[in-house]
Amino acid sequence: MSHSRSTDQTTVMIKPARIASMDQLRGYAIFGMIVVNYLGHFDFMPAILSHHKDAASYADSIAPLFVFVVGMGFRLSLKRRIERSGLAKARWEALKRYLTLFLVGIVFYGPNMRIDWWDALVDIALAGIIALPFIDKSVTTRAVAAFAFLGLFTFFLHYTGPGVQFTYDGTAYSGYGEWLSKKSMNGGPLGPISHAFILLMGTIAYDLLMTGDSKKIITWSAVCAVGLCALSGVAWKLTPADFAPYADHGQWWSYSHRWAAAPSQLFHTGLAFLAFLIFYVTCDLYKFNFPTLSIVGENPLVIYLLQYSLLAINGSYLGEALEKTKLADATTWSYLLAMAGFSVFYWFNFAAAKRLHDQGYIIKL
Repeated sequence: MSHSRSTDQTTVMIKPARIASMDQLRGYAIFGMIVVNYLGHFDFMPAILSHHKDAASYADSIAPLFVFVVGMGFRLSLKRRIERSGLAKARWEALKRYLTLFLVGIVFYGPNMRIDWWDALVDIALAGIIALPFIDKSVTTRAVAAFAFLGLFTFFLHYTGPGVQFTYDGTAYSGYGEWLSKKSMNGGPLGPISHAFILLMGTIAYDLLMTGDSKKIITWSAVCAVGLCALSGVAWKLTPADFAPYADHGQWWSYSHRWAAAPSQLFHTGLAFLAFLIFYVTCDLYKFNFPTLSIVGENPLVIYLLQYSLLAINGSYLGEALEKTKLADATTWSYLLAMAGFSVFYWFNFAAAKRLHDQGYIIKL
């Protein structure tokens, strides 16, 4: 929120102070997104850089982290709007923002609502709308709402089984879980219910940061990180072992981000708290900023759309070049060429972010 004061008929606008750890954490999420989207394209790169249906990977940690950071920013922006305009208007402005993001997402991703829509922009938009009634509430209320949303999604995933058959595209499915396993991704149309858990956890991290108490921030971030990862193990143990739709994916399928199941959401939110803790200590306590991250994270929507579009337009060129030169296997030259391509790709995105930064543009919906 901008504050103004008058001195000798001159209005001086005072910009709110930036929070280094939040800026850097957001930038890291964007950096990680570019890493996995580009390098995960190559089969010879380590498997942790790609998404999988049967287990968690580094790639799976990035989208939940971004939703977590969105939650932090959502709490910050809503509090400022409430101070400026009151609760009703603040909620209305937030609702319009997320509805616009939803429309941008469905236009950007394409017409296939079964699969195409359920990616970052649409999931964040709908999760934000779902969580909106709780963003201004107490930590306890938000925590209860978060786990309630996760429990609701778990019910739809696991327990709308043989007794809840429905037909889609002429095929009969025994419940939502079976349909999701065969026809969609990222939790599908009900996935935002699950992602609302992560977003609300991000709002709690923001409140923790705002206490300004370093001991409390470090202690509770660590407790949340360890506790949520431990809870993910409990959720995994409670996952029906004979859940047929995912039997082919092995015992660790519920940790894959693709299904948005409780073990995955709990585990990756725990990792998000750990990342938050690392950046808080590094950036806010020790005053060290990782190069490029703050600038890359300053306009996340623009950079997301830019890198996504560039990959859609040019993503196959280097792969085709490697195939033609017989360097598509894991060789030193193939690694070097892929890393060189990534360097060019990342610095192109950074240059766009730097241009916006230098001109003072912060583009938000």
